[in-house]
Amino acid sequence: GIYTLQIMFPCLTYLERNVRVDCEFPPTQQPPGPYCEYRQDSRLVGSTYPNAVIYVSTEDRRRSNVSLVEPNLCRLTWAPLADEKPYTYTCRVYQGSSWKENSMAVHHSEWILPICSAISVMFQSAPWLLSLVMSLPVAIGLLCP
Repeated sequence: GIYTLQIMFPCLTYLERNVRVDCEFPPTQQPPGPYCEYRQDSRLVGSTYPNAVIYVSTEDRRRSNVSLVEPNLCRLTWAPLADEKPYTYTCRVYQGSSWKENSMAVHHSEWILPICSAISVMFQSAPWLLSLVMSLPVAIGLLCP
């Protein structure tokens, strides 16, 4: 069966400026799996499935890394070229006898994609920081005559 995955988050890694796409999937305990793979348009660029790497070109293997991040996140890290065109990324997760997928178009631009660490690290480790950031414009507005 095909089910839609929940959410995909594209962002840029802070130091390398690599594109990172995380896709969340609902956890199940059905063996085998979970395994996940990413496609760019329709081209397989990485997979956690054993031996699937033979279907990924050598060039793509150098530029991509696909991993499962516990408990239920599939992550692609991709090293884009300077003038890389936008791709539609598809994340597919296999669990038991079914698979789930989701797709989204991603522009590899520093002007469009947020920095990964700014999103995840700040707001996961310190939710108060998010409320502080959100309330700053209000506070500044109150201080200014």
